[in-house]
Amino acid sequence: MIIDRHVLSRAAALLLAASTCWPLLAQEAAAPPAADTPLVQVDMTMVHALTVMAVVQGILIVSLAGIMRTLAGSGGWVKRFTRGGMRGLVLVPLLLFAADPAEAQAYLGDRQGPTLYQSFWWLVIINVLLFIILLVQLGLTRGLMRAVIGEAEPKEAAPAVAGPAWHERVWRRLTRQVPMAKEQDILLHHAYDGIQELDNVLPPWWVWLFYGTIGWSVVYLVGAHVIDAWPDQGTEYKNEMAQAGTDIASYMATLRNTVDENTVTATTDPGVLASGRSLFAQNCTPCHGADAAGSENSVGPNLTDAYWLHGGGVNNIFRTIKYGVPEKGMMSWKAQLKPPEIAALANYILSLQGTGPATQKPPQGDLWKPAASDSTGTASDSLAAATAVATR
Repeated sequence: MIIDRHVLSRAAALLLAASTCWPLLAQEAAAPPAADTPLVQVDMTMVHALTVMAVVQGILIVSLAGIMRTLAGSGGWVKRFTRGGMRGLVLVPLLLFAADPAEAQAYLGDRQGPTLYQSFWWLVIINVLLFIILLVQLGLTRGLMRAVIGEAEPKEAAPAVAGPAWHERVWRRLTRQVPMAKEQDILLHHAYDGIQELDNVLPPWWVWLFYGTIGWSVVYLVGAHVIDAWPDQGTEYKNEMAQAGTDIASYMATLRNTVDENTVTATTDPGVLASGRSLFAQNCTPCHGADAAGSENSVGPNLTDAYWLHGGGVNNIFRTIKYGVPEKGMMSWKAQLKPPEIAALANYILSLQGTGPATQKPPQGDLWKPAASDSTGTASDSLAAATAVATR
């Protein structure tokens, strides 16, 4: 874009006038009311930047007006538009802001100018308006250029020949399928009952898949049986079974609080028996006595002999403690004791077999003969771990 020297001289004069007017129009910047927080923190740098931006846009507007006047010829509306309005727009932003407070006069009487905050927003509005005018001028200039120079007639493009779609091209590459128009080139010169055969090649995808299996077999043979980079099938099976056993043990450890009358197992672990002894002393001695043998005046039966009213063995004892026998005064302990605690108490009672003194209560119930499934052997690791956690 070429800017006329008269335009440059007018712009320089406007800038000089603005620089001389700033000290005269400057007032002490009045801050926004203390109760209202300003949307933008304004300083003189921002005001000066917006002023320069407005001046630059004004220069561009004046320059575009000159170009439009040249393109439009001697149109009177263009001359009037550029002679008055466009030049006046440059002066507007220079008259609507205050200068730096450091340059303020000592006293200017009762005259009050715009504050720094007000000047900022006035300059923002002016810059937006000037930008809109600039866009409009660019559109008009483009239209005038087309009218003066003219546009070449677009040549009619030759109709494009429709080729195969992309998926058809991909399918042809994958299958190397011969078009039907060229099947005569691959026709074998023999027939079976009128049926002729085409000598098609194997599809590339199948060929490369076959080559891939051969390559992988070589890699596996070397890696698994020569350099032992990874285990063979037998070793891999053993490793996975060992890992499965570890996972099962970890899972059972998380289920230590879900033991019930069906999954509880007998144990002679000292920690489990110590926990059961403490629980028995706290909860069971009022009815069964401190030695669990009862007496003639005790409510509960003797727990140290082989006779049981509701079945012996760790499973039946666990069930009796958990659900109780309300009709005979035996309360349910499932709300007071956790499953591992009930299991520890049942195992402690089993450990008291044959320890009753001479003053023990007479036998009640039936003689219990443990079945093969109700063993008093060692408990599983999960129960031992659960009880050990419960005792800590």
